[in-house]
Amino acid sequence: SIEVLESGPLVARLRIARRIHESDLVQVVSLRRGSRRVDFDTTVEWRESHKMLKVEFAVDHRSEDALHEIQFGHLRRPTHRSRPYDQDRFEVSNHRWTAIAEEGRGFAVLNDGKYGVNVLGSTIGLTLLKSALAPDMRADKGTQRFTYAFFAWNGSFADSGLVRQGYELNVPVVTAAGGSGRRSLVSVDAPNVVLETIKAPETGDANELVLRLYESMRTRTRCTVKVDLPIARALETDLRERTLGELHVTGGAVTLDFKPFEIRTVLFQLGVGGAKKSAGRTSKGGTRPAGRK
Repeated sequence: SIEVLESGPLVARLRIARRIHESDLVQVVSLRRGSRRVDFDTTVEWRESHKMLKVEFAVDHRSEDALHEIQFGHLRRPTHRSRPYDQDRFEVSNHRWTAIAEEGRGFAVLNDGKYGVNVLGSTIGLTLLKSALAPDMRADKGTQRFTYAFFAWNGSFADSGLVRQGYELNVPVVTAAGGSGRRSLVSVDAPNVVLETIKAPETGDANELVLRLYESMRTRTRCTVKVDLPIARALETDLRERTLGELHVTGGAVTLDFKPFEIRTVLFQLGVGGAKKSAGRTSKGGTRPAGRK
């Protein structure tokens, strides 16, 4: 059965209910105004054994490689099985999305927690549920809810906005009433540089803020990172927050050069308190109390 849930100026939604063997599946398919992404919010009452549920999107496209997102980047894998090595990889892993892209357009399947995928020719197949009886007799059985999406774009892959779409599906915006006005705590002027983490330092210092960024499109990039807080000093660190060097700060902003898929971590020392504590941070890691040798 197909039912129109909403047909307004901002969003359109369909409710699709169907029976699959012994299981019941309900999907709310939605398309928002100005968006190229179709979302499939899915609820399944799964009662199968020795069956796998997949969704496939076949597109009019030609590419020898598919792009599979991994943490802090993506991998290229072939869309054919002409070699034994490729036949063995009948299913591979992805994080938020898998895409196939021509020079001037592309298509992607996004997910919020389904990591097995296969691409054969021009078809992307995402594994949704399985029902093996070993080692868990009830694997995936019961009520399951998840969302996957189909996204298309015209233009180059670098300008597709696909990485942002993957984040928006997995980490939707949360709003709350307030009276602080409109401002951005951190801004990055390169769309292919992702601000992955904003956190307190491992030392617990309340006068420090740590940002972790990475380049997502496999291209060398220069960008400016601006923090809307009083900055006394900016230090580049490794992933363990050991200081590698000092960065030049101008108007609360630093300029960073990224290699393809490079991860960079910046520690900002805030206000006068941050400047005083800078003498206690070592170049090899950790901190030591100011004044102690």
